[in-house]
Amino acid sequence: MNSGNPTEEDDEYGDRADPPFKRLCARYGLAMYFVQVLEHGIVNALVWLDLHGKTGGRWSPEQYDAYYDARFSETLGELTKRLAKRGQIPDDLLARLNEANRRRRLLAHHFFREAADDVALEQVDRLIAGLEGDRQFFHDTDRMLEAFLEPVLTQHGFTREVRERAARDYRYSLSESAIKQGKR
Repeated sequence: MNSGNPTEEDDEYGDRADPPFKRLCARYGLAMYFVQVLEHGIVNALVWLDLHGKTGGRWSPEQYDAYYDARFSETLGELTKRLAKRGQIPDDLLARLNEANRRRRLLAHHFFREAADDVALEQVDRLIAGLEGDRQFFHDTDRMLEAFLEPVLTQHGFTREVRERAARDYRYSLSESAIKQGKR
């Protein structure tokens, strides 16, 4: 039984003693989470490159909500195409976004079907390694997107410091709300 401390046979998640399918599903969920982080990053970028350009930052809450709702109904491929039309996207970032879309489609539509034999045999280590590679790829691609967007945000006064303060304020408001609702 795993004591919670990683060993040579364990990984950074400390779940080596868990059933293989549970470990596989956890890594799958983590990879898909990072895809959603990337998708959200693209939508955020589009707010600045598209909506901000159209409204000069003077959008109504209704315009803002409608814009977000419309973008979140689009696929990763559609978001990537929209982003490519709105900005001078570096070729390496565009290539990674297209590759992210390909990987996401495989995960969402084919992963478990193609993994069925390995799952049945409880031989999931190779699959887990692949999912970890996908997770890291999505994370690194999101970081590239953030680096691309940084000058745009700064140009409009949304410096890293302003964004960090807003994030702190948001976390604080969530915490206060949770306390009032008896969740903490």
